[in-house]
Amino acid sequence: MTKYSIGIVTYVKRFEKFFKPLVLSLEKYFPRVEKNYVLNGFYDRAVQQDYLEKAREFLRGTSASNVVAYDENQSLSKCWNQLVLHSAAPKILIMNDDVEIGRLFKWCLEAQMRMFEAAVINKSWSHFFISKNTIRQVGWFEERFPGVGHEDADYALRMALAGGRKFIPRMFEHNIYCFGIHNIVAKNEDPGWKQVSASINNKYTSANSDFFDSKWESSPKPLEGGINAYGQKYMRIKPGMETSMFYDFALLDRPLKSPLI
Repeated sequence: MTKYSIGIVTYVKRFEKFFKPLVLSLEKYFPRVEKNYVLNGFYDRAVQQDYLEKAREFLRGTSASNVVAYDENQSLSKCWNQLVLHSAAPKILIMNDDVEIGRLFKWCLEAQMRMFEAAVINKSWSHFFISKNTIRQVGWFEERFPGVGHEDADYALRMALAGGRKFIPRMFEHNIYCFGIHNIVAKNEDPGWKQVSASINNKYTSANSDFFDSKWESSPKPLEGGINAYGQKYMRIKPGMETSMFYDFALLDRPLKSPLI
């Protein structure tokens, strides 16, 4: 059986409606799998402190292994990196908090997970898994994105470049199909990052789009050292914009500990 951890990123506005039901489902269907959570920050400190107290109290009644809590909002990429850093397993299943799962999901996931080092599920980055070996080869998720959006496209492009590929498909290098999982696609109502960036369609930060454009050069013609992205245009990282080494890879062998006390 493939060994893996489960990681979820959430924030105050998703706590009651989405996060709590998902955690209870994970307790039911994945009782012996390590589960790590990132409680992202919020600009209203009073609201955030009340939320963190309620979230910790709720999670004390679960099998949560690590809970990373922030007062201020962090980029989704940083939260993903924290889930990787806190995982004791070689692979990490990362899911949005607005996901519903059923009894078939675990069986379907584990039947296919052993075949790939990384893959999206049902053609969506709302649920994907990634191995620590992939992180070593490609690097960390791009933490210079300030909020939500484009971190998936950035990583997919970098995966293709690291693998020496000349073409990247629409979503990811690999995709698996699973029954028993449904992505609700909830809106980011009053998102924690709204004080630092405008939103796009109530879902993504405009600042993330701006950073993506500042990092990646695109052209309708081939670019030296670039890649054909989605069969539409060629892309490459601009000089001086290479992804930083945010953490020492040695930490992948020494997972961080943030137990819920």
